[in-house]
Amino acid sequence: MAKPLLCGRKEIGRVYRIKPEVVSNSWIHRGVLSYEDAVIVSGKPFWPGGFVESLALPPGSRGRQLDVEELAALEAEQSARVRPRKKEELPPLVGAQEYAELFGVTQIAVGQAAKAGSGRVAEPDYELSGSKVWLLESVLAHAPVTMDKSRKKIWVLRDEVADALREGRYDGPGSFFSQRGNKMKPAA
Repeated sequence: MAKPLLCGRKEIGRVYRIKPEVVSNSWIHRGVLSYEDAVIVSGKPFWPGGFVESLALPPGSRGRQLDVEELAALEAEQSARVRPRKKEELPPLVGAQEYAELFGVTQIAVGQAAKAGSGRVAEPDYELSGSKVWLLESVLAHAPVTMDKSRKKIWVLRDEVADALREGRYDGPGSFFSQRGNKMKPAA
């Protein structure tokens, strides 16, 4: 499958020339965007690039104007070849939480291995809104190296987690979006 264009809130802000906070504080609350249209990776929403592109209003109208040059630049940075419109068109994706589950280690261990540049974890396929995101196929292709570089052979690929991610039935850590901020505070 060709690598898809993906957008988190920072990338959406970039291509629409708005602050990322507007995406989460305004667009979602007004129904412009929905978490239902996003894939959730390590608890964060990411939307298919074609879907994000479809949010633009016609040129010359007021409101959401897509910066097509920024969109093309983002596509080039990601080496993306397709702009899917639906999350079901995306390949399985992995963030640090899912990576940790795949190998039975902590998320901290994944983060440390990624920062150390030890080669234990695969190079991320994306850097989205400050988060590293991998295509599952990249992680699985790198798995023999990951396990070989594991001290005491702690990092072991868990096939059941890989199968759940591949089949779209993964419900472990990172698989859901949890609201943060004032809305989560209990009523007085």
